[in-house]
Amino acid sequence: MSTAKKLFVYRDETLVGTLLDESPIKFVYDVAWRKNYQEAISPNIGLSEVEHSGESVESYFENLLPEAGIRDLLKLKYQTTTTFGLLSAIGGDTASNLTILPESQLPEPPKYQAITWQDVADQFTQQQGVIRNIQEQDGLRVSLAGAQRKFSVCIDKDGNPLLPLGSSPSTYIVKPDIQGIESVWASAINETFVMKLATKLKLGVAEVSYQPIAKACVIKRYDRQLDANGQIKRLQQLDLCQIDGKPSTIKYETDGGPTLLRCRELLSQSGVNAADTKRFIQWVFFNLYVGNHDSHAKNLSIYFPPTGVRLTPFYDLLSTSFYSGLSRTFAFNIGGENKPSNINQDQVIAMAESLGFKAKYVLSIAEDVSNNLLAALDTTSEEINTVASVGTEKTMVERLNQHIASNTKLFQRRLFTNHL
Repeated sequence: MSTAKKLFVYRDETLVGTLLDESPIKFVYDVAWRKNYQEAISPNIGLSEVEHSGESVESYFENLLPEAGIRDLLKLKYQTTTTFGLLSAIGGDTASNLTILPESQLPEPPKYQAITWQDVADQFTQQQGVIRNIQEQDGLRVSLAGAQRKFSVCIDKDGNPLLPLGSSPSTYIVKPDIQGIESVWASAINETFVMKLATKLKLGVAEVSYQPIAKACVIKRYDRQLDANGQIKRLQQLDLCQIDGKPSTIKYETDGGPTLLRCRELLSQSGVNAADTKRFIQWVFFNLYVGNHDSHAKNLSIYFPPTGVRLTPFYDLLSTSFYSGLSRTFAFNIGGENKPSNINQDQVIAMAESLGFKAKYVLSIAEDVSNNLLAALDTTSEEINTVASVGTEKTMVERLNQHIASNTKLFQRRLFTNHL
């Protein structure tokens, strides 16, 4: 494909700046934006300078792209490998509040086309279908970060899906079962279960449901809100890799990505409140208990609702330890240890001290999360079973309940014996 040399970056219909296809990639703020709005797109791309290039620009925009296998497919489809080239092809409805368009295009009023959940199911299972035909005709440009196949939609008041056309904003993300990884099955029910469980613990989680026709986990986007006129408004969002200037390929601590201490520092520097700092600690222990070993720094984000900077609702909560073929180590070191079976009270105390908290405070949070989790497991199973189909999905619900209960009780014995 022929690649544009410039991409225009908009917030709603207002030009924020220009992305230039140079080596290294360059971003230039629009003069009127700097004068009238005075809002930086990222702390590392500040308004004190008009032009920015290098790692700060590359890492910010690269983190808006899909990861891993999905990105490889896009490279083959569009015959481009650079961040700029991929954004020129699919940078329409990104995470956060930016729309990235070729210089020949301007933001247009949002447009949507009614589809069915069966159409969505076909999108995940067929090479060609109604949605793919619409996409090819309309030239959809959607960028959803993450390693899994995802599909973005709006949902009307009757629960029916609407396909966003062009770069129109979506309000929900639809995630089907992960394919192509040995031993991984019924991941959509798994994720729905774990997300619902976290919701019952009031941890602050993105709204989630299971769609039985599409066999997918459906997550409401927290970076989209309706304004006073009922129009969809995009909210600014930054994940911790973007804030730390790390590309998505360095999201794990073992690869040089942010540690728990660095995450704590980034949240503090961003100005999140004490309640969100507590949620951060709860998130760590919840992930340990359910076995979400893929809980890396890119899954922590801040956003800017009208109430001020906040740690976003949690998302991408999946029990990865349930699957024998996935990693046995946690994404973060806890007191110098990343093998969950070796994490005891001593490691938690060391973690608490390194993060600047009293050990008793952190252990009390950990204990509360474990007790509340165990109390909510059966009601979560009952709720998910109302939409799970007979066979594989109900089997997942039953076994996942047992897995999480067993794992949490093991942690309770190791963490809270001889409680401080």
